[in-house]
Amino acid sequence: MTRIGGSPERAGLRRGSFLPALSAAILALAGLLAPATAPAARAASDGLFLTTAATYTIAPASRVVRVVLDVTARNDKPNTTSAAILTRYFYDGARLAIQAEATNVRATSGGTPVTATTTPRTGFAILEVRFRSSLFYHQSTAVRVTFDLPGGAPRSKSDIRVGTAFATFVAWAFGDSGSIRVVVPSGFEAETTGSDAARSTSGGTTIFRATDITAIGAWYLVVTADRKSALTSDRIDLAGGEHLVVRAWPEDAQWKRQVSELLTRGLPELVAQTGLDWPVAGDLSVFEVHTPLLEGYGGVFFVGQNRIEISEDLDDLTILHEASHAWFNSNLFVGRWINEGLADTYAAKSLDGIGIGPFAPNPVSPTDAVAVRLDDWVHPARITDMKTEARERYGYDAAWTVIRTLVNEVGDPGMRQVLAAAAKHQIAYVGAGPAETVGGSNDWRRFLDLIDEIGDSTTADGVFRRWVVTDAEAEVLDKRAAARTAYAQLVRAGTDWRPPFFVRGPLSDWDFVTASKRILAASAVLASRDQVASLAARLGIEPPPALRTAYVNARDSLDGAVHEADSELAAVQALAVADRAVAAPRAPLVNLGLIGEQPEPLLAAARAAFSTGAADAAGRATAVTDLIDGSVGVGRARLFALIAIVPVLLVLSIVGVVMARRRRRQRRRLGPLVASESLTVEPADPAPYATLADQSSGPPQAAGPDPTASRPPDTGDDS
Repeated sequence: MTRIGGSPERAGLRRGSFLPALSAAILALAGLLAPATAPAARAASDGLFLTTAATYTIAPASRVVRVVLDVTARNDKPNTTSAAILTRYFYDGARLAIQAEATNVRATSGGTPVTATTTPRTGFAILEVRFRSSLFYHQSTAVRVTFDLPGGAPRSKSDIRVGTAFATFVAWAFGDSGSIRVVVPSGFEAETTGSDAARSTSGGTTIFRATDITAIGAWYLVVTADRKSALTSDRIDLAGGEHLVVRAWPEDAQWKRQVSELLTRGLPELVAQTGLDWPVAGDLSVFEVHTPLLEGYGGVFFVGQNRIEISEDLDDLTILHEASHAWFNSNLFVGRWINEGLADTYAAKSLDGIGIGPFAPNPVSPTDAVAVRLDDWVHPARITDMKTEARERYGYDAAWTVIRTLVNEVGDPGMRQVLAAAAKHQIAYVGAGPAETVGGSNDWRRFLDLIDEIGDSTTADGVFRRWVVTDAEAEVLDKRAAARTAYAQLVRAGTDWRPPFFVRGPLSDWDFVTASKRILAASAVLASRDQVASLAARLGIEPPPALRTAYVNARDSLDGAVHEADSELAAVQALAVADRAVAAPRAPLVNLGLIGEQPEPLLAAARAAFSTGAADAAGRATAVTDLIDGSVGVGRARLFALIAIVPVLLVLSIVGVVMARRRRRQRRRLGPLVASESLTVEPADPAPYATLADQSSGPPQAAGPDPTASRPPDTGDDS
């Protein structure tokens, strides 16, 4: 907002009361023997009534305000008679209070000069005017007083300024009853504060009027008049894209030079210190302003209007402080103390950076009599009393102290990251990916989060408790501390698995009840992850990446991560069972049952499917276990089948042997007959016989000539 400057001396509080002077003559009458008149004598009573009409005219060319004061004095002090003595009171002059700055004071009555003298007092001057003749009861006289209110030089103690571009002064009313008229020349835009006055225009001239003023001691009118077209206009275009126009009073070359030089050097340093790009689009206009018009402050930055008003007082810290409000305003943080503290801190750092300084806050303590919790430090509109001024000075120094302390702890690089995150409205609790943008204002709570999380502060919580928060807010900080402790444990447990937005979102919103519940749910997911990782490590395989992806990207729910964790845990447990089954020693029946099957390649395929995140990894592992578990039954069935077929094979073998022997005997008996009768014996299938002959014991017996060797040609005779 602004930086406090010197407290203005309010003209309305400086004015003295009006003091009419009394003179009286006592006329002594002693019956008939007394003379008709006696020598005059003064009296000490007050019966002089002054009616006034004052006209104030701003004269820029002469750099003064011309004042014409028409005074009508009427003697309302009646004569008195006591003990035959008639006392007549008369006035030979009047006294009234005028502005202390008044010069060229003159008085006339009926066109004739009369004596007018002034006597300085604190905050005003006593003007004493002599009448042309004594003023007796019921008599009136008119006096015209003229004087000038010269414009004070820039940075002078005078509250009056009159120049070609700007004028300000305080109009007073005079006497016991009066009226005022203020004339502002054409080309000036005028406004007033203080007491009521009617406004009118005539030919470009602005006129303010007030009549029938009786509460003279309480009436005042602060008049300000601007003619912006007469201000100097010096443009500054800096390499970083900063564009400024310095608008100064033509009569104040020093202000124009010092402000221009300081901003030319200081703005680039501010950019470097904050790490933020220049935020103002277009020109930033910097106007010179009369100090009292800032109502106790040294300058004002008008957010959204690209305008700065800076006191004529030429304070380097104030100048750069106001320029820094281009960044430090409600667009960055909502909280007066944050922006004012940042403005003072970075203005001071930048001044040190360019070789001007050092600057530091005045020592203050939260236990000071005027101390206020910074979250309760609100703008008072204007400073009108010493209590308000003391509170404002405390607020500025305390805010500067707090921000300076935090910046020193966090360090310049860390603080630049904090400011960058705030400018982008990024969440303080950053996850695995880029920081998300969050809604709502960057208030003191988000500022604290950013300082803690981005700036890695370890003292911010204590600093806020000491200087910033109210008692009610301190209770919220207790809940925050508990939630952040649980969150820190979650971060440590996750290692490179940063908590998801599902957890970080409510923590950023200071919804600690929801955040705590979600931290517990996230911890359960990590516990499942650790189980999966432990089992996978024993098996010598890598867990799939799907759970990590589902966890760190969870925004509205952890259901996806929970489902994936359950699936992976089921799969790796199934793999562990299958691995044990494959590696276990195999009984004969298992080997018999696995004839033709290869569980090892199937297990390898299941392991590979798990590591790639295949949905059927658990099924594949279970199939391997089932294969081995089922091999016992398969082996037993095969054994039973073998047991059942062996007797049959044995019987068949015996029958075959018997038949083979029988046939050999038959061949031996029939051999000669077959030869003589040319008989042919052709077994239907010679193979079995050969087989049986091969399986018979002992060497084959000689059977004579092969019957087929001498078989005659077929004659077709079957007989």
